[in-house]
Amino acid sequence: MQPSSRACIVGIAGPSGSGKTTIASLLAERLPGGAVVFPLDAYYIDQRGVPDDDINVDVPEAFDQVLILDQLRALLAGVPIQQPIYNYATHSRAPVRRNVQPLPNVIIEGIYALYWPEVRKLLTTSVFLSLDHPDCLERRIDRDARERGRSRTTVVYQYERRVRPMYDLHIHPTRQHAT
Repeated sequence: MQPSSRACIVGIAGPSGSGKTTIASLLAERLPGGAVVFPLDAYYIDQRGVPDDDINVDVPEAFDQVLILDQLRALLAGVPIQQPIYNYATHSRAPVRRNVQPLPNVIIEGIYALYWPEVRKLLTTSVFLSLDHPDCLERRIDRDARERGRSRTTVVYQYERRVRPMYDLHIHPTRQHAT
């Protein structure tokens, strides 16, 4: 399915802590007719019961790719969706979902927004945000302490062990798809 000619479907990718969510929210406020912000973080696969040390949300396989595509296509067809809500504390999906009504524009934001060819085919424009690793890490420490109750030590450990290596392997190469 190709997006309608009047819709703007924007993909915003980049490293964790680069400002994707902030940029997406600001853009949504300014697009004529309104925009749905489609956060890929909502589509993590439920990992309830998996030991914390075995959870890696920084790989493409951590996302429900089928649901991402199904719900994007529904929104683009003008159909409301029931978007999952991911709980970082329990690494699971909440039992309730967020009602999302279609709007003329969709902004897909997340580390893998430019990764999957099927998603890229839906985009009318794409952006890759760049920021140095030390700045991303400091932003992530601040966010994870404030929003997820994590300690600085835990965030640094996770960033060095999983976030940065997966960025280098999977996410950084997607910058070539930015238009």
